[in-house]
Amino acid sequence: MNEQVCAVVVTYHPDSGVEQNLAATRAQVQWLVVVDNGSPEVELQRLRAWRDAGGFELIENGANLGIATALNVGIRRGEALGAEAFLLLDQDGRIPEGYVAAMSACLAASEGVGILAPRMVDDRFEIGLHTPRTAENDLEVAITSGSMVPRSVFERVGYHRDELFIDQVDSDFSLRVRAAGLRISECDGAVLRHAPGMPTYHRLLGSKPFQVANYSPMRRYYQGRNIVWLWRTYRKHFPAFVRSQVLLHAKDFAKIAWERDRFAKGSAFVEGVWDGVRGRMGARS
Repeated sequence: MNEQVCAVVVTYHPDSGVEQNLAATRAQVQWLVVVDNGSPEVELQRLRAWRDAGGFELIENGANLGIATALNVGIRRGEALGAEAFLLLDQDGRIPEGYVAAMSACLAASEGVGILAPRMVDDRFEIGLHTPRTAENDLEVAITSGSMVPRSVFERVGYHRDELFIDQVDSDFSLRVRAAGLRISECDGAVLRHAPGMPTYHRLLGSKPFQVANYSPMRRYYQGRNIVWLWRTYRKHFPAFVRSQVLLHAKDFAKIAWERDRFAKGSAFVEGVWDGVRGRMGARS
């Protein structure tokens, strides 16, 4: 068990497999704070039983306040407990044995690191996920899940931005860390398996198969809105990264044509873009 490390896990409609993920995390950290984002009562009862058996803290938000706010609630609780570093995870992340020790060792051996990320491996295909690099070979941004952040970083750059709700929360925090002169580094000794989205594969006129993500209309709304926000906020300071994100979202929007409920998803994305132009942030009304 690593002293002074607090793990923060955000749950939302957790299934039975989450219990094992929480147990694997609890065995490696001093504190585990689980923040539930509005799961129904039957699922909360399950979480409470796991809490009683597993010895972690459970904070019930009572509504879906967004991933950014939920993370901040857990981090503030960890600060009150005395944590000096935070391991941030989603409910689907099961860390392997020795993960926190490896991350802690990497963090202790590094200078100027604001976010430490593991090596990410796609659990479906056993391949490493693409991690864009800076000219100094640091990461441009870090995925929140699996990352470790020193307490001092939140004191320096602030917490996750509540009004983003979901999508670009990790990019915004990463860019603020870099703007403060801190690095985003990767720990070779820590590997986290990840299965992003629920992709399916299609062909167009005999072309190579391409992947579509199959996000919900609600998620498409936040993607459209927050990419506009990212462009307006960071286009001058991180132009290359912002351009790459805008292009990625434009391509992803085009691929909605191959998804189910494509009209609802496309409409939600366009609504999000319009709200982003108007500066409407926070939870979708």
